[in-house]
Amino acid sequence: MINQALKSLGLNDNEIIIFSELVSIWSSVASTLAARTKINKSTVRYICQGLEKKGLIFSIKKDDTFVYTAESPRRLNSLLEEDKRRLIEKEKHIKESIEYFDLLKNEKTILPKVSFFQWKEWLKKLYEQILDYEQPIDSFEDNWEMYDFFPDFVNYFISERKKRKIYNRVICPSKNPINQESKEALRSVKNINEKLFPFTCDIKICSNHVSIMSFKENNSVAISITDEEIANNFRVLFEYMWKNIN
Repeated sequence: MINQALKSLGLNDNEIIIFSELVSIWSSVASTLAARTKINKSTVRYICQGLEKKGLIFSIKKDDTFVYTAESPRRLNSLLEEDKRRLIEKEKHIKESIEYFDLLKNEKTILPKVSFFQWKEWLKKLYEQILDYEQPIDSFEDNWEMYDFFPDFVNYFISERKKRKIYNRVICPSKNPINQESKEALRSVKNINEKLFPFTCDIKICSNHVSIMSFKENNSVAISITDEEIANNFRVLFEYMWKNIN
């Protein structure tokens, strides 16, 4: 545990060994430290130089030989203070960097929020998020793929949508058995020829959100985009098709 504490202050294994040895004997020359610790003499000198820079030991030269002496172990506090100082300095630089990049950024530029979903349970969460908007839904829908993928959840989604009084306009293939015109189901439907327009995905437009879902059994995936401009453009496309389908 002591070693871990010293390492957290920036000391390596050899520095810990030499410093501990010097604390126990108080003062020594490199040759004696090398003999006691089994560390090469030249390496001991190098380690002592590092410990001296960190303020944990000091050296005195006597007759062409350096004698190394341990400072009080309480000097370890100075390493902690140095860490604090460096952390404050890093925080200062990070703050300055953020301020600089914020100045470069166009304040009017807001990037769309894009998320990816995979697997059934994730796709269910996405559909539940759409319901949470509690806004009318416009959707381009597939022929049968969604119902095959999770039939029980489709029934739950429709029931929950009705309960929350969320109206749904649907453009889908004429043979889609689920999406039929229904006042009770709060649903208006316009059909397209599935041979000319073979939709295999479900696209939902709701509020400032667009979701695109694919229901391949082994590779289900959905893309969720939250962006007002993108949602409005999808809505324009939907309106164009809605008005031009007989």
